[in-house]
Amino acid sequence: MSDKQTQAPKKREQWGSSLGFILATAGSAVGLGNIMKFPWMTGQYGGATFLVTYIIVMIVVGAFMLMADFLIGRNGKCSAIFAYRKIDSHFTWMGYLGVFSALLAEAYYAVFGGWMMYYIVMSFGPLAHMSDAGAVGEFFSAFISSPVGPLVGALIFHILTTLIVVGGIKDGIEKASKVLMPALFVILLILVVRALTLPNIGEGITYYLKPDFSKMSVGLVAAAVGQCFFSLNIGTTGMVNYGSYLPDSENIPASTVKVVIADFAAAFLAGLIIIPSAFAFGIDVGSGPSLLFVTMPSLFARLPLPWLWNLLFFVLLLFASLTSSVSILEIFVPNVMELSKGKLSRKKSAILGSTLCMLLGIPVSFSFGIWGDVRIFGQDIFSLYDNFICKIAYPLIALCTAVLIAWIWGKKN
Repeated sequence: MSDKQTQAPKKREQWGSSLGFILATAGSAVGLGNIMKFPWMTGQYGGATFLVTYIIVMIVVGAFMLMADFLIGRNGKCSAIFAYRKIDSHFTWMGYLGVFSALLAEAYYAVFGGWMMYYIVMSFGPLAHMSDAGAVGEFFSAFISSPVGPLVGALIFHILTTLIVVGGIKDGIEKASKVLMPALFVILLILVVRALTLPNIGEGITYYLKPDFSKMSVGLVAAAVGQCFFSLNIGTTGMVNYGSYLPDSENIPASTVKVVIADFAAAFLAGLIIIPSAFAFGIDVGSGPSLLFVTMPSLFARLPLPWLWNLLFFVLLLFASLTSSVSILEIFVPNVMELSKGKLSRKKSAILGSTLCMLLGIPVSFSFGIWGDVRIFGQDIFSLYDNFICKIAYPLIALCTAVLIAWIWGKKN
């Protein structure tokens, strides 16, 4: 296929403002990786020791890799497939791998989003009064193992994501981010204040903020690198797409620093909410995702106005997952629009992407219930998707991006 045949359309949307770009990009980065995964990763890997290592990795590796994605996108003024091709056609496959991985990621993001919406509704019902973690665990298991309920939630989540993406860059993603991101940080700060006024949080604060470097290990460093990549969307090709909407006048290094600071701030505040709270009530801080869906509701039930804290916490999770979900679908949409040479509009491309993700999400949802015993390559279906994305696709794209920047693009420019 010739370059002429594959040339992307020249007309390109742009961000309405630098602030809009920063908020949208920070919204993409501030997702489940920050609010859900960072606190329990910190709990598993030594508290403050992991936190310090994570900060170093973000500064030394994360910021530069994120800046590289923005630069590739702005240079191409097109979607990731064409942006990589513009530098070297041998790296075009990275764009296609990014699109495929985005479909898998969006498929299970929507499943989790459906869980959060159910918890928001149930905050006004039985969930608010379940102080026993065992009872909350049974409540959680009964819902996620249902063949219908989680899929309804996922469908609603897909519709919300699609409506934002269909609106385009200025009127959809940028406008939504200007509302969702400030709201997210307001909720974070409210919950931080509440967490820091709980009794018996001293041990949790010490664990989170005072490093014990005897806990340092190769596994801890590897976990910090993986969390950094996951949190900043490095290797997803999504930041290449966001960079493609930047004007030439944008100061990319300055914007990158602001995005990294916002991303870290969200993760740090989430840890400051969850880790001291867990210590205050004798909850295992390294218990994984169940820390959010089982232990946190049981913790809130012991506080005054439990429905309010449940509501705020799961609205926070929903906002975080929605801003990231939008950026994931946006990986698919412009690539398809440009590959179709304009035959597919943004609306049709978004609906097509969401439909594919909904279909791919059905096996993921079933893997927590009726297909729980199904194994492919020794893994359940959710783990198969997640491990392919996080352990193969994203690290491979990130590694090849470094090669592309340093050895190929660097020599030409």
